[in-house]
Amino acid sequence: MMKAIIAAVAVTGFCFVNANRSNASIETDFIEQIKTPVVKVSRANHLYPSVMMAQAIVESDFGRSELSLDANNYFGVKGAYNGQSVTMSTGEYTSKGKHYMTAAAFKKYPTVEASIKDNAYLLRHGTLTDPDYYAGTWTNNALTSTDAAMALSLTYATDMNYGNKLNAIITKYDLNKLDGSASSGDISSKINASLNKQLGGSHNNSVAVREENSRSKINSMPKRIIPNFVFNDNGATKINQGDSVIQFNSLPLERIVRR
Repeated sequence: MMKAIIAAVAVTGFCFVNANRSNASIETDFIEQIKTPVVKVSRANHLYPSVMMAQAIVESDFGRSELSLDANNYFGVKGAYNGQSVTMSTGEYTSKGKHYMTAAAFKKYPTVEASIKDNAYLLRHGTLTDPDYYAGTWTNNALTSTDAAMALSLTYATDMNYGNKLNAIITKYDLNKLDGSASSGDISSKINASLNKQLGGSHNNSVAVREENSRSKINSMPKRIIPNFVFNDNGATKINQGDSVIQFNSLPLERIVRR
């Protein structure tokens, strides 16, 4: 009897391990399958590849959803693509976070890459009434992929936890490695975004700060005149008004020590 129990436990454990390995294989295979177009399209549109990959994973369940299998729609984008669409049941959330089911038309794409490109176009161009609707996902506005993912909550999806779900996926599968090294243009954009954030989003202020930082810290400063009283080791020494006055470029003069 004991042998039978041990054997049953062993079989159960073996099946569980194999199931986990199978799921892991499906997940890693999916990431590898669409990695190249996701990275290429994201970078071309100044978006974070890690966020787009996380979206594809969440929206398509690693390419296993009915929508992705039947319509190559990996991002749950509604509407029609070149007149092609499919109608499917979908879960939505009210403004108060209550979940409900409804039917909606979703875009049907000829290829996976077409779905990726269309999603990037949507994020870069927004809606008909607001072209900056998804501006929070752009690399020149979002300092990190975490910020970009959170910007999609209540904009891309009605699920208020959407951004948290994306970030959980990014962390679990180490998707930040897809972002790689930022291009020089993105680095400049990140600096601008950081300045805008620090200055309350004021574009004019950030431009002024950048211009000020671009000039020499010494040569650009106005010249200052040595005051009438210069301090040395023996105390204050009077400089006559008729004496020659020496000028320095923005050097804070607090004390001059005679040698």
